[in-house]
This record gives sequence, C-alpha cells and structure tokens, in this order.
Amino acid sequence: MTTQYPIHVKLDSMIHPEERDRALHRMLEEERQRIAADLHDGIGQTLSAMKLAVGRLRQLREGRFADGEDAIFGSLAERLSEAMNEVRRICFDPRPAQLNDQGVINAIGGLCHELCHGLNHLDVSLTVRAYESDIPLPLKVAIFRILQEACGNACKHSRASHLSILLEADAEGVRLTVADDGVGFTAGTVCPSKSGFGLGSMRRRASMTGGNLSVHSRPGQGTRVIAAWQVEEGADPTAIGRTDA
Repeated sequence: MTTQYPIHVKLDSMIHPEERDRALHRMLEEERQRIAADLHDGIGQTLSAMKLAVGRLRQLREGRFADGEDAIFGSLAERLSEAMNEVRRICFDPRPAQLNDQGVINAIGGLCHELCHGLNHLDVSLTVRAYESDIPLPLKVAIFRILQEACGNACKHSRASHLSILLEADAEGVRLTVADDGVGFTAGTVCPSKSGFGLGSMRRRASMTGGNLSVHSRPGQGTRVIAAWQVEEGADPTAIGRTDA
C-alpha cells in the first residue's frame, strides 16, 4: 500500500531552503500544466459549444428580435469569444493578458471601466498611489487576480452598489484594498475552502508572493478585503514577491 503525505510535509522535511523552493516550483508547474489541460479539454470545449448554440439561436430569431435582444445576443457571443481566448491563453501563459499589454495599473483601470459600464453597472471609485515600477511582476499577477476575485464577489454575492479600490505603494510595502457597501457577512462563519467567495484562493495568491490577506465584514455593513506585502527593513523594495529559487 502506498502512503501519500501532504505536500507541506514533504517540503518541510527538506533540509536546504533552496531545494525546498525548487521542489515547490516544480510541483506548482506540474499542477499548472494539469489544470491547463483540463481547461482546454473541458471548459474550452464547453465554451465553444455554447458559442455555436448562441450563434444558431441568433440565426433562428433573426428578424424577430424584441427591442435590445439582438444587442444582448451579440454581447453574449462576444463575451464567450473572450472567455475562449482567455482559456487558450491560460493554457500557455499563466499571466493575465492585460498585464502583458497594459501593465497592472492600466489593467485595473480597464477592469473598473468594465464594472461600471458592463452588465453589473457598479459605481466604482479607483485610487492609485503607486507607479508601475513600484510593483514587481509576481505581485502584479497576484494583485490583479485578487482584485478580480474580490470584484466578482461584490457582483455575485454582496448585492453592492458601490465599490472602492485603493492600490498604494510606499516605503512599508504594497497594499490593495477593495471595499463594497453590500450586505456583508459574518466573516468567522465562512469556510474559505468550501464557500463560493474564493477566499482561500485569494489568501493563497497573497501568501505565495510573500504577503497576507484579511477580510473584514459584518452583516449589513459591507465587506473590505486587504492584501498587503511588507518590505523588511533594509530589503530591496523591488524584491517584494520575488519567487526565484
């Protein structure tokens, strides 16, 4: 019989930190490749079938659309195409395409614009007190993904009408704060691994880049998500989040 041990037990048993880091990176890469294959073969094919179905339904109803229906079908087909492209991109590049093309600050601005003018119609305020060069690439990916998850929670769960986003970098580190005015929840009663709020995913992204994430919420008083990465005294600020082995 084969006994399987948790990954952290295997890693902690390694004497040299560099060996542990290399093993962690290798396991993460193997897991990313497995997930990429699952995305391509599973979700990618499902999205493709959905796009074909939407196109066929649009053809069948051509000339008989009620006001605004044609635009809705067009928007849905466009979003499905974007999702398919994103799945294909993730299979080959784990970084969000917006970061490669625009940088994290502009990418955040684009996300805010989408929230304001998309199907959700949220009132979003964005404050940035940082320069692009203040934020190393590993943190850019973590920040953007955490922000996406927090915004998704605000849209799907909180029934919020206003979202406030603050990104700042100073001598102490980098911080992302996302606050909404939604229904809130009792934070201690939500299990990160079993809830639909993606709290575990956000915490893992922060932790893997050397940061931490906290969630503050009370029923009827909205939710605040804070991700922070500190600069140790005497450390190079540009080294925050660096995961080189």
